[in-house]
Amino acid sequence: MIQLKNEKLCVCIAERGAEIVSVKNAAGYEYIWQADPAFWAKHCPVLFPVCGRLRNFEYTYRGKWYKMGNHGFAQRKIFAATHEGDSALFVLREDEETLAEYPFRFELRIRYTLEGNTLHADVCVFNPDEEPLYCNFGSHEAYAAEHFSEWSVRFEKEENLVLSVQEGGYLTGEKQAYAQNVRTLPLNHTMFENDSLLFDGLASRRITLLHGEKEVVSVDFAPFEHLLLWTKPGAPYLCIEPWNGIPDYADADGDLTHKAGILRIGVGQSRQMRHSITFHD
Repeated sequence: MIQLKNEKLCVCIAERGAEIVSVKNAAGYEYIWQADPAFWAKHCPVLFPVCGRLRNFEYTYRGKWYKMGNHGFAQRKIFAATHEGDSALFVLREDEETLAEYPFRFELRIRYTLEGNTLHADVCVFNPDEEPLYCNFGSHEAYAAEHFSEWSVRFEKEENLVLSVQEGGYLTGEKQAYAQNVRTLPLNHTMFENDSLLFDGLASRRITLLHGEKEVVSVDFAPFEHLLLWTKPGAPYLCIEPWNGIPDYADADGDLTHKAGILRIGVGQSRQMRHSITFHD
């Protein structure tokens, strides 16, 4: 476990999955969901090399089929970690286990930096191989939200919210008008009875979780194409999820190079992205 600490926050990050497991302020308030297995036994998993669900949990690359679970394997792997001052670097590379389900060499680097009451997460995916690398990356941070109906999210800009419709974890291709002229969206568990809310075409690049009128957490996600909200009905947390990638469509052909939203990283090239989480007093 790596700890980043200043006068405002104490952040704990596990080497397994490079997962944020705790963020407390000076008064001891815990912002992060504490992984009660009665609901969901995770905190803030890192999603790589896919986001969401592959059709039938499989894909094909160069004529060979591979199995892969929801959100990929990074969440269960031990990262190499180094820590200096207010920053910690977590690095994951391919090994025999990953190559059995994902036939690519890669280097996934995640640097967490604590600056005041903000935690920056800088991700770099580097391709050291002699062929293109196909991947996605996303974050899945869960924030504690007791008495769920007292909470809401506020968008940076007024939004006409449009959902990408999902059935059974797959996209149907249908778009659905969800709410018009919205800045603040009250939360309730019935919103999530059919899975996560995947919003298309947001103008906002920042979203804030509110308890009543009080700002609790703000997430800046400028380089990410998609934003999802999710909880399990009845659970006291909300996941705010910036993704570069989407679940498979129900009629996907399974070819990884055809996958909707897949990133193609050229030989010797990298893809970088940052999201920042501000924890309000």
